[in-house]
Amino acid sequence: MYLKQLDTLGFKSFAERIKVEFVPGVTAVVGPNGSGKSNITDAIRWVLGEQSAKSLRGVKMEDIIFQGSDTRNALNFAEVTLVLDNSDNKLPVDFQEVSVTRRVYRSGESEYLMNKQPCRLKDITELFMDSGLGREAFSIISQGKVEEILSSKSEERRVIFEEAAGVLKYKNRKKQAEYKLAETQENLNRVEDIIYEIDGQLEPLEQQASIAKEYLAQKERLTNVEVGMLAKEIEQLNEKWETSQKQIDAKHHVLKEKQQWIETRETESDQLKAQIQKMDEQITSLQETLLVETQKLESLEGNKKIFNERLQHFQENKDKLEQEIKESEGKKAILLNSLEDEQARLSEYKKNNQQLSQQIIDLEKQLEKGKNTIEEDIETLKSDYIEFLNEQAAKRNEKNSIQQQLERMKGKQHAKSSKWENLHEERLQLKQSVREAEEKCKQDEEQLHTFQSEHEQLERKVTVESKLLDDMQDKLNKGYQMVENLKSKKEMLEDLKEDFQGFYFGVKEVLKAREQQKLTGIHGAIPELIEFDDHLVDAMETALGAQAQHIVVDSEKVGREAIHWLKKTNKGRATFLPINTMKPKQVPANLVQILEKEEEFVGVAVDLVRYDSTYQPVMQALLGNVIIAKSLSAANQFAGQTGRRFRIVTLDGDVVNPGGSMSGGAKKKNNQSLFTRDRELKTLTNKYTEYQARVADYEKQIREQKEALVNLQAEKDNCYRQLDEIRKTYQEHQSNYKEWKLSLEHLNDQLSIYDQDKLQQEEDRTLLLQQLEQIEQDLDKLQSKLSKLDNEIEGLTDQHQNFEAKEEQLKQKLQTLHVQQAEIRSKLSNQKEKANKSETELAEVTDLIAAKQEQLRQLVDVKNRQQTEEEIDEEINNKRREKAALQQSLQELREQRSETQQKVTTLDDSLKQAKKEEYQLQQEIQTIEIERNRLDLDLENRLQLLENEYSMTFEKAKIDYPQPDNLEEAKEQVKLIKKSIEELGTVNIGAIDEYDRIKERHEFLTSQQTDLVEAKRTLYEIIAEMDEEMTRKFSETFSQIKEEFTVVFQRLFGGGHAELKLTDPDQLLETGVDIIAQPPGKKLQQLGLLSGGERALTAIALLFSILRVRPVPFCVLDEVEAALDEANVTRFAQYLKHYSKHTQFIVITHRKGTMEEADVLYGVTMQESGVSRLVSVKLEEAPELLEA
Repeated sequence: MYLKQLDTLGFKSFAERIKVEFVPGVTAVVGPNGSGKSNITDAIRWVLGEQSAKSLRGVKMEDIIFQGSDTRNALNFAEVTLVLDNSDNKLPVDFQEVSVTRRVYRSGESEYLMNKQPCRLKDITELFMDSGLGREAFSIISQGKVEEILSSKSEERRVIFEEAAGVLKYKNRKKQAEYKLAETQENLNRVEDIIYEIDGQLEPLEQQASIAKEYLAQKERLTNVEVGMLAKEIEQLNEKWETSQKQIDAKHHVLKEKQQWIETRETESDQLKAQIQKMDEQITSLQETLLVETQKLESLEGNKKIFNERLQHFQENKDKLEQEIKESEGKKAILLNSLEDEQARLSEYKKNNQQLSQQIIDLEKQLEKGKNTIEEDIETLKSDYIEFLNEQAAKRNEKNSIQQQLERMKGKQHAKSSKWENLHEERLQLKQSVREAEEKCKQDEEQLHTFQSEHEQLERKVTVESKLLDDMQDKLNKGYQMVENLKSKKEMLEDLKEDFQGFYFGVKEVLKAREQQKLTGIHGAIPELIEFDDHLVDAMETALGAQAQHIVVDSEKVGREAIHWLKKTNKGRATFLPINTMKPKQVPANLVQILEKEEEFVGVAVDLVRYDSTYQPVMQALLGNVIIAKSLSAANQFAGQTGRRFRIVTLDGDVVNPGGSMSGGAKKKNNQSLFTRDRELKTLTNKYTEYQARVADYEKQIREQKEALVNLQAEKDNCYRQLDEIRKTYQEHQSNYKEWKLSLEHLNDQLSIYDQDKLQQEEDRTLLLQQLEQIEQDLDKLQSKLSKLDNEIEGLTDQHQNFEAKEEQLKQKLQTLHVQQAEIRSKLSNQKEKANKSETELAEVTDLIAAKQEQLRQLVDVKNRQQTEEEIDEEINNKRREKAALQQSLQELREQRSETQQKVTTLDDSLKQAKKEEYQLQQEIQTIEIERNRLDLDLENRLQLLENEYSMTFEKAKIDYPQPDNLEEAKEQVKLIKKSIEELGTVNIGAIDEYDRIKERHEFLTSQQTDLVEAKRTLYEIIAEMDEEMTRKFSETFSQIKEEFTVVFQRLFGGGHAELKLTDPDQLLETGVDIIAQPPGKKLQQLGLLSGGERALTAIALLFSILRVRPVPFCVLDEVEAALDEANVTRFAQYLKHYSKHTQFIVITHRKGTMEEADVLYGVTMQESGVSRLVSVKLEEAPELLEA
């Protein structure tokens, strides 16, 4: 395979299409400096895939397009086509001839064609891979390559050998693998940090989720049991309610019948009582009539006697009768006037009595048999009256008996006075001893009480101080525990801080290097350099975001050194903020003034943080254009006011971005917050110091308390010893006191017996005298007691005050009416007595007058007519018969009244029992109604519980939930379930989903971690393989080049010796390469000690050695022999000609010796400024062309 043709148009200075045909062997391109001959080399390099504009001697790729000249316009594209002969099928395509075209447009677009078919750069790269024409191959060697060999250090020179060995692709792959490894490590660190963070959340979340699941299970179980229980209770309550309602209806029916019966019987009772009242009136009338008839009868009987006497004494009494008649008529006139007044008052009293009687009857209906009871009690009192009479007789007998006893007691006045006096003297002595012993006991008791109080007080103090000591010990133990907890947390945070946990891997390594003074000029990461208030944490974390991981450095140089150190040590990546180059950002002052008027404006972020003034440019750049608002709605408002040009962050961490987009939502707190860790550590340190001080104070207090407690215990023991001594003394005195007191009591008992005998005799005598006097008084009082029976009757009325309130009021009213009626009746009776007396007196006076007149008439008429005794007796008999008839009628009426009264009493008893039953029925109904109301309330409560707690109707609960067989067991089960739920404490239901989400994320991250670890292992294997392959290829190639270099050097120099040496043979991947040469006639020395021509020819020898080891189809040499003298150029040209049998050479040269060995010669001229032209040149014309 060889290069057959080069076509170019618009490439650099070739404004027109040129075609260069190449032949196997050596083709030379000549031309004066600046003519553009090297552009042919650049065109070949470019079409083979070169991507660096700098390698093409440009700044950007558009620079290779013809830029125009004074007479020509610039072109819009450049095109180069390379035609290769592939008859040996060296290239992996089925074409004898392969053309490769590359085209670039000024717009930046580019095209690749293979055999005029569009393709990719990758296709071209793969086409030339392993053909010797790749970018790493030595198919194009420029003068710069020679200079690179001559001027580079031994370590840099190895790059040429690496290119020759073809290890650059492995090296690139290794770099890619290392870069991927760094990325993988950084991702692994990040994943591990996240896993570490999630691990801290997972366990408590798992517990919360477990509790929440248990809560839901218990809640569901509670629902099943409680709903079924409620349904059962509601069903039972409904049944009980219906039963209660039926009972109420039945009771109401019975009550109604009872009330109807009572109403009928009360009407009947009222009618009977009216009949009794009427009978009472008739009896009163008959009694009055009987009284009058009796008086008439007695008058007739008296008249009979008078008649008989008159018959004997008529003449004697005539004058006397006339005088008496005259006096009686005067008295009669007076009595008539008095009788009229008495009868008027009697009529008024009767009327009042009737009204009161009616009222009493009405009240008596309500008081049932109150009156009858009182009448019975009055009858009882009447029987008491008889008893009093019997008592009077008994008292008289008792009086006689007492008088006899007093006579007998006169002989019992002897006593043992001498013995009594001796005992009395002995008692005085014992009393003195008892008083002295009692005084000593009192003194002992006072001391005992004093020391007991003191001992009890000391015991209480010991108890209090012991409790205080226990409390202090508890506080000390809690203090120890708190100190240990704080110490543990503090050490953990200090470890995290020292290890820079939470920072990215690269950031962490830079900060560690700063601490180890491996890097200088590092101020620190942003969280280390700023402070702000706690309520701004979310806002500042959001405002800074990933910028919180940035590192502040002195300058760009420090940043470059840190980046270089990261690359060199393979420690990841980091972002650096040089203080001297940061460009501040800010919110215009006029906008700030507008926003400051808003209530929810917090401030510009940079103004809310505290930092050293050194970092002003950095902080201004990071936070100068960030606005902090209290709420998202305020942030939207501020965005509108500022034209949506600034980032606005809320205190909750929500964001309104420039342009109007918004982000936010739930945000999980990071336990490892970079911003809160330092202040948390500071707080923990302060707390740790504070609790250490507290513990020391507690220890001191406990020591003092123990000392005080020991002293107090000693004082208490001393007090107890004194108390024990006093107790012994007190017991001794108490024993004496009890002994003497017992003797005194015994003596007193003897004296008391004598005194009691004496006193008893005196008391008996006095008692008998008192009894005698009392009997006299009792006899005097018996008569007065009879007069007081009315008062006792009133007292009996007071015994009925236990009736209920209404009955009591009625009784009081009835009593009042009775009193009033008694008063009226008393007045009526008195008035009747007065009227009767007046009537009687009037009747007597009238009768007396009539009698006197009759006597006088009889006396006068006695002579004319004398009434017979039979007529008088007949009249008396008639009156007696009339009186008997009245008595008979009165007796019958009284019997009738008694029968009626008996009916009323029986009826009232029935009514009383019926009303009692009525009351009982009402109470039963009320009791059942109360129970029914309670059932209503219970029923409503359970229905509401179903509705409120479970949003369920009774019908649904009854159908969907099983009812328990035993309600008590169900209630106990509900109680136990509720207790279980309460024991669960606060339940986070969201923890279930959150735990599943976190767990899923944890599993995903764990899987990623595993993948990353596996990828890391794979990358290490790849790097190891690359190192092994590079080592093998470099070693093999170096050995070959070393052998060829010796041969080629001798060929070019016509003798001498040269060799290649490795500076560090043990480190083939890092070793440098030294060139040692010995031109003919000189000693062996380093390359740098040779002359310029020798050094250039040695470098060329090395390049030819590489070409012999790594042959290429063609090789472009661009003025590589420019530094050689004529003799060495001849040697170079001859070797070039010799080696062209194996490789096609295109030589860009201006040396005659090289031209002479060329098979084809082309010239490049620039007759028109800025435009190169290609011409064919004869060998003899070449020098002229060069001179031109």
